[in-house]
Amino acid sequence: MRSLRSIVAAIMVALMSSFVAAPAHATIQTDFIAKLVGPAQENQRNTGIPASVAIGMAALESGWGRSTMASTMLINGVTYEVNTLFNIKCTSVVSPYQTGCVPVPSYEYRSDGTKYLLTSNFRTYANWGNSLLDYGRLLTTASRYSEAFKYSAYPDQFIIEVHKAGYATDPKYSELVTSIMKSYNLYQYNTNGAGSGLPSETPSMETLRRGAQGVAVVDLQARLNAWGAALVADGNYGAQTQHVVTQFQQFYGLTPTGAMDASTWALLQVAPTPRVRPVQRSVSEVTYPALASGATGARVTALQHLLNAKGAAVAVDGRYGSGTIAAVKALQSKSGLAATGEMSKPTWDALLPTLSYNATGSGVRALQVLLAASGYEIPTTGNFVDQTLASVRDLEIRHHIVVNGVVDHEVWAVLFG
Repeated sequence: MRSLRSIVAAIMVALMSSFVAAPAHATIQTDFIAKLVGPAQENQRNTGIPASVAIGMAALESGWGRSTMASTMLINGVTYEVNTLFNIKCTSVVSPYQTGCVPVPSYEYRSDGTKYLLTSNFRTYANWGNSLLDYGRLLTTASRYSEAFKYSAYPDQFIIEVHKAGYATDPKYSELVTSIMKSYNLYQYNTNGAGSGLPSETPSMETLRRGAQGVAVVDLQARLNAWGAALVADGNYGAQTQHVVTQFQQFYGLTPTGAMDASTWALLQVAPTPRVRPVQRSVSEVTYPALASGATGARVTALQHLLNAKGAAVAVDGRYGSGTIAAVKALQSKSGLAATGEMSKPTWDALLPTLSYNATGSGVRALQVLLAASGYEIPTTGNFVDQTLASVRDLEIRHHIVVNGVVDHEVWAVLFG
């Protein structure tokens, strides 16, 4: 996960010095940061990795985007499109985001601090965006990095934990990343408002409930994430935070009030993580049922609602008859698929929407039909509000899906069964 680090570090230090001396002319750093802010913030919303950490690590690993590893390399007469920001090594597990591997000599560090040169294969990408996605996938799926996510509200501690878990052998790695975060105030880009500094040993212990805001709520959300949730640590005690607190209380036999009282705080400090951190599956990794003529039931009812959300006018009767077949064929033709009238995987991919809080319409009705079929007491209103959100989040927790209340391909796959 590293290139010629001492060279990159030297470039980084020189660039930082020039920034301090003449900030008006230091466009290399500011341009690099500007390119990554949006993607890093989106990555934080999806994974919990602080945007400041992602940008700081990318700056160090790629020499502010100027390393040849961040663009193209010529090795033994072969040109490689590398496009990596994080210098992740190839392993026996092929990432869905990489395009291949490139052999590059890089410095590694022994436990005594001495360095040596080693040629390793590093992942290549089509673009920086895929490099960032792979970085997020690595940190959220490799169990050795799980400790870092206890500190999503504390970026300085987050990078310390990533370093301790073995991301880099350079003994000064976390110090270098933290220095970059502080020098360029990368904390301002964190979507949860997290700043510099390390966490205190104990939480505030004040009673918190829905509507509360501030640092104490950020701390609570970080601790709930350490327990196994996937909240955005934004400092707002809203419906999602309340629901996770309720789940925590139910899990340990406390009265499920949804408020953080003294007994809930005391248990949260010592509670073990009840499950592994969820592994996010790509669209290509999930499966759906092969529905066809003659099928009946809630899944067909939901399918009919979804077809109507795409502009069809199918009678919602739970029977896969001629009207449903015609609507499926129309969708397939419009999507460039073979018009078989049967629900294949590509047809599901073309049909299923991503739904979130406050969504309305036939797509939400399909969701509610499937939730009801899964045992949730929920009416088919077509409005994605608190009761639907609570049911979706409970489903995510039960099936080890990232808990964010968003109905995406993973949630649909579970609901359609």
